[in-house]
Amino acid sequence: MTNTSLQPFLPKCLWAVFTLFCLPITVTGQSLKVMSYNIHHGADSEEVFTHEKIGQFIKSSGVEIVGLQEVDSICERSGKSDQMKIFAKITGMEATFGRHFAYDGGAYGLGILSRYPMRDIRNDRITSIRSNGEKGTLALLSAKLTLPSGQDIIFATVHFALDQTTRMQQAKEVLGYLDCDLPVILTGDLNAEPHSEEIKLLNTKLFNTQSKADHTFPFDQPIKKIDYIMVSRKGCSVVIKTMVVSGNHLSDHLPIISEVKIGEE
Repeated sequence: MTNTSLQPFLPKCLWAVFTLFCLPITVTGQSLKVMSYNIHHGADSEEVFTHEKIGQFIKSSGVEIVGLQEVDSICERSGKSDQMKIFAKITGMEATFGRHFAYDGGAYGLGILSRYPMRDIRNDRITSIRSNGEKGTLALLSAKLTLPSGQDIIFATVHFALDQTTRMQQAKEVLGYLDCDLPVILTGDLNAEPHSEEIKLLNTKLFNTQSKADHTFPFDQPIKKIDYIMVSRKGCSVVIKTMVVSGNHLSDHLPIISEVKIGEE
């Protein structure tokens, strides 16, 4: 593990370079650079708007697909900004928003940015238990993408609950929704550490691209790994590089990046 820097938005980066095999498949497939980032409704820990800087950071990182959590759409608290539209304009990427629920004059949810056209965009609903015990739902946002190699993949992003019982139910539902014959990449703030039962359940079908020691929260003194990029055990080949972007103060979470190779069995 070595330190490097990508100025001006990546002052410190932790890189891990390793090879991780799943099913025996061709290793000449498409290399893909992916990010997961909980953007804290486009504000830093002091509630200063950072969505413009987040867009510039994403652009400078060179990633091809991004899963975003805690995205605001036309909410009062974030200045009535359409954050996914802003990110799309800055990065030149295609954008889609998946609403969890109405909030503060707008909506709150998830987002995907992609350099490749998205189709079959879905907002599947997973279980949510509100503080008063009332049952509701949250979004699991996914899209089908065709990579330059011609390979189709499913890319998804999600934000799990704070309580473990609900997270276990959500993990079961996510595995059900993402059960398909295509390679799958799942990104998200799962609010669970790698040793938890819900992560172990997800790992029956998806593997973590990053180390258990790649802590992502809180941003200033990270002591927990709760943000993930997972890939399916079917249709993936090699994890080339991983990165946790330390020193990034645009949110209360650190962004993570993985470069993976997708191929055919």
